[in-house]
Amino acid sequence: MFRVSIRGYLVSRFLHPLLTSCPSFPSFQAAPNRPSFRVDLGKGTVTIENPKDEAAKRALAVATAGDQTGRPASAVRPRDVKLKGSGNCVIAAMTEEDCVDATKLIMALFFKTKPQDYFAKDRLKAEQAERVYGGLAFGVRESDDRLLLCAKVGGNLVGVAEVALPNGKRVGGYSSYEPTAPGESPYVSDVCVAPNQRGRGIGKSLLRACEAAMVARGAKQMYLHAKTDNEEGKAMFVNAGYTEVGRSGDDNPLASFGIGEVGHALFTKQL
Repeated sequence: MFRVSIRGYLVSRFLHPLLTSCPSFPSFQAAPNRPSFRVDLGKGTVTIENPKDEAAKRALAVATAGDQTGRPASAVRPRDVKLKGSGNCVIAAMTEEDCVDATKLIMALFFKTKPQDYFAKDRLKAEQAERVYGGLAFGVRESDDRLLLCAKVGGNLVGVAEVALPNGKRVGGYSSYEPTAPGESPYVSDVCVAPNQRGRGIGKSLLRACEAAMVARGAKQMYLHAKTDNEEGKAMFVNAGYTEVGRSGDDNPLASFGIGEVGHALFTKQL
C-alpha cells in the first residue's frame, strides 16, 4: 500500500504545471550612470559631466594628495605611471636636486636668440640659464604660490610642469599674455617633455597630476596658454579635455628663427 500526501498531490497536480507555464519575469538591472549637466549662466556654457569621470578625478586627487596645510610641494605624493608601449615614469614634486636637469631641459626646448644676437648667444644663454635655475630653485625652496612637478624615467628627468596657485604670482611673461587668464583660478605655466620621450603619455600625466593637486585644494577650473603655432601642445590639451576660449595674434612662420612673436591661445577646463 502506498501512502500519498494530499499536499504533495495537490502541488504536483495543479501548482507545478501552473508555475512552469507562467512567463518568466525580466531581470532588473541598475540604471546606467547618466551624465549630468553643469550650467554656467554667467558664461552661457553647458558642460556635460560623467559621474564615473568625476569619481575618478576625486579618487586620483585623494590618492596623490599629501599634506594640504603645508607648502605646495608637500601636497603631492610621488606616483608611478604606466606609459604607452612599455615602461613607467614617476611623477613627483620637484626637489632642489632636480633643478639642474630641469634647467637643462627648459633651455634646450625654449631658448632662442634673435639673428642680431648671434655673436652674443653664448653669454645670453648662460644668463638665461642662471635665471631659469634661480627661479626653479626659489620655487622649490621658498615659494608658497607655485607647484613644480617633474617626470622621471629610469631616474632621468624627462618632463617638467608648473602651476601657479589661485591668486599666486605667475613668473615669466605669462601674466601679460592675451587673453588674460583669471587670477582666482590655478594656471598651468609650463608643461614640457623631452623630445625623445614624447608620445608616451608623459605630458598628459603631468597635466593630470597638476589637476589632481588643484582638485585636492578645492579648485574647480584650470587655465593655460599655448602658442598658436604649437600644434602638438594644443592637441595634447584638447585631448586632455581643455577647450580654447580665446586667442590673440596670428601664427608667425618666422618666429622659429627668432624673428617676431606668435600669438597665444587661452584654454580652460572644468575640474
